[in-house]
Amino acid sequence: MFQCSQCEKSYQRKPHLLRHQATPIDREVTRRHSKVCAKKHNQPPPVAAKPGRKRQSCDLCFSTKAACDNNLPCMRCISLGRECIFTTQGAPTINSVSNVSVSPTAIPSADASESGGPFSFLRHFANPTIQKDRLAIGETAKYSLRRNLETLYSRLEEALMPTDPTPNPLGNFQITDLPFQMASSADESILTQYPHEVLFPSRLSNQLTEIMTELVETSKSMTPSDASRPETLDIMELTSLLGVSNISAFISAFFHSLHWHLPIVHFPTFDPGNVSNPLLLAIFMAGAAYTAPLDRASMSPWLLDVAEEYIFRKVSNLPATPPPKDSFALLPTVQLIQSALIIEMLQFGRDDMLTRRRIRIVRNPCLVSTIRSLGMFQLKRRTPPKTCDEPTWRILVAEEMCIRIACWVFLADGFLTVCFKSHPSLSIFEMNCDFPWSAELWEAESASAFSRIVTMNPTEKSLPPLKEVVTQLLDTPTTEDSIPWGLSLSSEHLLILIYAINSLAFQARVGLLKYLPLDAISRAAGNWKRIWDSLVGAEQEKILHLGYPKHAEELWWLLKATLEVSDKPETGFAYLESNATDELGTLNDFIQSCYRNA
Repeated sequence: MFQCSQCEKSYQRKPHLLRHQATPIDREVTRRHSKVCAKKHNQPPPVAAKPGRKRQSCDLCFSTKAACDNNLPCMRCISLGRECIFTTQGAPTINSVSNVSVSPTAIPSADASESGGPFSFLRHFANPTIQKDRLAIGETAKYSLRRNLETLYSRLEEALMPTDPTPNPLGNFQITDLPFQMASSADESILTQYPHEVLFPSRLSNQLTEIMTELVETSKSMTPSDASRPETLDIMELTSLLGVSNISAFISAFFHSLHWHLPIVHFPTFDPGNVSNPLLLAIFMAGAAYTAPLDRASMSPWLLDVAEEYIFRKVSNLPATPPPKDSFALLPTVQLIQSALIIEMLQFGRDDMLTRRRIRIVRNPCLVSTIRSLGMFQLKRRTPPKTCDEPTWRILVAEEMCIRIACWVFLADGFLTVCFKSHPSLSIFEMNCDFPWSAELWEAESASAFSRIVTMNPTEKSLPPLKEVVTQLLDTPTTEDSIPWGLSLSSEHLLILIYAINSLAFQARVGLLKYLPLDAISRAAGNWKRIWDSLVGAEQEKILHLGYPKHAEELWWLLKATLEVSDKPETGFAYLESNATDELGTLNDFIQSCYRNA
C-alpha cells in the first residue's frame, strides 16, 4: 500500500498515489463538499464528470496529439511562435469532429482562412525575425486530419516482438554463485535496472542501436561547426531520442506534419520493421522536430549535421551500375533517396546560412545527379491506375514512389531557384516522367480503397509528360476557351508547374534562355492561373490544401511581380539580379514591396 503523507489516504498502486498528490487540494475539497452538501440538504447530486483521464494539454498540442508540458504558454507553442490556448473539457475543439478517413483536403477553421494577403507563406518564410518552423510545417500539423494508425501500431508491435524471449543479461553468471545468500526478490530488483529493450531486444530495437552506433562513428570523422561543441556524439544522449519509447509518437508526428509537404513515403504500406536505417533515422528526426521540445542536447543542430552527413555518404556511395527496372528491386535505393530529401528539408528549415549553402551547392546537385543516373526523370508508368488486388497495388505504389521522388527533387531544385536565385540543376525539359497521382489516390489506405477511388472518378484525359505540359502552356494563347487536359490536373500538379514556369522566368531573366521571350512565360502564367481558378476558385472557402500546394498561388503572384518589373532596370531590386545568395534579405525586400503594392 502507498500512503499519502498529507491526508494519510492509501492506494494499492504508486501511479494512483502520484495522481492523487498531483490533484490540487482545493479542487478535491470542493468536490467532496458538493457531494456531502447535496446529500445533507436532500438535493440531487452534482453531475458526474466524464469518465477517463481529463484533457490537460493546450489546444495546439491536443489537435496534433503531441506531448504538452502544461505550462502557459507551453514550450511547443513558444517554439512554433503560436498562441497557446487552453480550452476547458466541455468547450469545442478542432478535434471534436467525429473520426473521419484521411483525405488530401480538410475543412479549415476561421484561423486557417486568414490569408494574410497574397504572400502569407512567403512573407513568413522570408521574415528575418522568424527563428523556428520557417517552413510553416507546424501549421500544417495543426490542421492535419487524423490518420488511421491501427495498421501502423500492429506493424510496430510485430517489429518490437523480442527476438529471444528468455534473455539473461548476466550471461552465465548465476545468483547461486555468490558467496553469500540473497533474498529471492534479488533477481527481480537486478533486472529492473535494465531497460526493456536491453532485456528483450527486438528487431527494431537492434536496428535503432545500430543506427546510434553508426551516428557516433560518423561524428568521429567530422569537425563540428561550433568549436565549443563536442566532436563525438554521446550514445547515451542519443538513446533518449532514438529509443523505442519514442518511435510511435515520432512516426505519427512525421506523417501528420512534414509528410504533407514532402509526400514521398507511402503511409498505408509503411512498415517500421522493414525499412532501411537512413529512412528510419530521417523519419525519427522529422518526428522529433515536430513533437514537443525534447532535451536540447539530443536535438542539437550538430546531431542534424551528423545525420545529414551519414545519409549523404551513403547516397554518394551508390553504385554507378545501371539501375534495375523492377521498382521493388530498387526499393533500398528509393528509401535512401527518400531519407536524403527528408533530412534536406529539415536542414533547410534551420535559420543557418552555412547549412543552406551546403544544401544548395553540395547536397541538392548530388541528389539531382543520382536520380538522373537512375533514370527516374524519364520514368513512365507501365499501367495507369486501375482496379486491382493487393499485390498489384503494391507494385503500382512502388512505381509511383519513384515518380514522386523525381517530381519532388525537381520541386526542391525550383525552391532554391525561386528563393535564393540558385541556377537550376535540373531543367523542366529534362522532366520526361509522368505526373504523380493525385493525393487522394496516394493516400488510399488499402487496395480496395484505391480501387474504389479509381472506379468513382470519371475517366479523364491522360496527362502528357511534364515537359510537354509546360510546352503547351507556353504555346497556348490565353484566349482559347480551355486546355484539353486542364481538368485532369490536381493542386500538386499545379504546384510543380508553377515552379517550372518560375524557373524558366529566372533563366530567361539572367540570359540562360535567350530564345524564350518573356511573352511566352506570361502566356504560360496566364494559362496556369486559369486552370488554378477553375480547380480551386469555387471551393476556396471550403477546401484547405495541406502542405505546399496550399501556397501555389503565391508563386504565381511572385512570378507576375517579377515579370512586371523585369523590364524596368531602374527599380534596382537585388532579388532580380543573377547572383545566387544564401540569405533571405533580398527575397524579403522584394516580397514586402510587392505586398505593400498589392
